[in-house]
Amino acid sequence: MKESDEKAEKINKYIDMLINYPVNLTAYASEKDAYENLILDSIISIEAEDSFLNSKRVVDIGTGGGIPGLVWAIYFPEKEFYLVDSISKKIQALKIFIKELKLTNVYLFCERAEDFAKTHREYFDFATCKALARSDIALEYLTPLVKVNGFISLFKGPSYFKNEKKYTQNVLKKLNIAEFKEIEYEIGEDKKKRYFILFKKIGTTPQNFPRQVGIPKKFPLGEIK
Repeated sequence: MKESDEKAEKINKYIDMLINYPVNLTAYASEKDAYENLILDSIISIEAEDSFLNSKRVVDIGTGGGIPGLVWAIYFPEKEFYLVDSISKKIQALKIFIKELKLTNVYLFCERAEDFAKTHREYFDFATCKALARSDIALEYLTPLVKVNGFISLFKGPSYFKNEKKYTQNVLKKLNIAEFKEIEYEIGEDKKKRYFILFKKIGTTPQNFPRQVGIPKKFPLGEIK
């Protein structure tokens, strides 16, 4: 079996497990919708992106059913992926998926992002999350985890530019990050527009970030003058 065939087989098996798992892990009920909105969205965004391809250790915060971290782990067995979620039922599901898919490059943590940062500060080359929080909140979670000169990424739709980018701008200096790249792409038959927003960490994150559990969401950093 060719490597690409093996990966395709694992992806198909993963989709089947994901949409049929007893606990609801995704809003998509059909294999086609799950493939387009979860798998393609995870892969198209990074397939030609050196900031990701050159990274060895990657973290996915609020991974849920494993998007995008588990998808990436299937396609990039040479990298290490740390998947973090605060809901134990989701981590239990991922344990089953990892065992069934025979993945040896995935590490699971049932923790809040704020607590995980205490033990994994500036440990990763690349950090991401999908559908976790507004951009400024997500950046407060992700930035402390990444090494200086590492990268942070967010998956966003077109509404990001109207509704969220203003908050992003307000946290760049506070977190010592800079906008790096906005990758625009399309998924599905309806050519749904998607954006992969990349940031580069240009200095050490101040020790007071992330703030205590619950504070980033309650008092978003992008709204603090």
